Amino acid sequence: MIPELLRQRMVFCDDGSRADMDYLADGLRMAVTWLPKGRTDILKARGTGDEFRNGRLRAVIAGGSIAFTRADGSVRVCHPLKEGD
Repeated sequence: MIPELLRQRMVFCDDGSRADMDYLADGLRMAVTWLPKGRTDILKARGTGDEFRNGRLRAVIAGGSIAFTRADGSVRVCHPLKEGD
């Protein structure tokens, strides 16, 4: 069970993939589920404004977009879906 949600956001990525991002209640953890049937990664930030990360994935939010960098160096840039999309 995922702890209480602070915010949920759907994103679409430049490579055509999509993800469901859930910001968890403390604001320092994020659950990212790759759609339609991908794994869920739990990422943690050390403090407000820091990048989110775990052992396999790093996420940096800037300018309304989010860049996910995998341990192998591959990058996936994603953007929030607008309301009604």
